[in-house]
Amino acid sequence: MPRPSSALLLTYNSQLVEIELPVGHGPDSGAQRRAVMRAVLRCDTFDVIALTRRWDMWIDDEGLYNHPVNPAATALARRFGYTHQPYHGSVLLTGGPDADGNTLPLLRQQLIGLLHTLQDLT
Repeated sequence: MPRPSSALLLTYNSQLVEIELPVGHGPDSGAQRRAVMRAVLRCDTFDVIALTRRWDMWIDDEGLYNHPVNPAATALARRFGYTHQPYHGSVLLTGGPDADGNTLPLLRQQLIGLLHTLQDLT
């Protein structure tokens, strides 16, 4: 059974919710992780924005059509140079990928840094 990892859901109204994502290798763990991500993002398809080498932001591919603007996610993305669009709906924040492209959990120091960054944006 895959072990859980920490991620943060940043809702469009700036609430933060810790999410446990299944991690591991193999098709079952990847399918489980994607299912949880679709459920928490409330979408069918999602995409990733590599904010930094250490933080990824996962978004609903069709969020523009289905969800309100997420001001905190938009400000976070702009902080790291993604200024071309606002982001809509909840976003999922995780650690950056490993060498094999697998999503990594947010480690304690990454989580603290992310929370400080979000606080600085408000």
